Amino acid sequence: MKPNRDALALAASLTSAAQTPLQLPQPAQEPVALDRTVKAAPKAAQKPTKAKGIGTVQITLRPDRSLLDDYTFEAAERTKIERRVVSAQEIMLEVLERGRPGAS
Repeated sequence: MKPNRDALALAASLTSAAQTPLQLPQPAQEPVALDRTVKAAPKAAQKPTKAKGIGTVQITLRPDRSLLDDYTFEAAERTKIERRVVSAQEIMLEVLERGRPGAS
């Protein structure tokens, strides 16, 4: 394995730091008044929700490998045609929508 070009400098720095005694903080001469007021922590900005996902529910599917391969192949073909990435999940959702009872 090729040695790192900065290995010697790092070793020298670590050796120097190890040999240098630690400086302890000096005790305060005067008592320091502590601010005991409690301030509310600022609220983190919420991420904007996507309007696209309203009314959807996340589920997990475990299709057979051959079925998933079919969807993946179709997604790859559609990606070439539309010149944008189309996922196998999008294809699955389209097929499910077409086969839904009451859908035309």
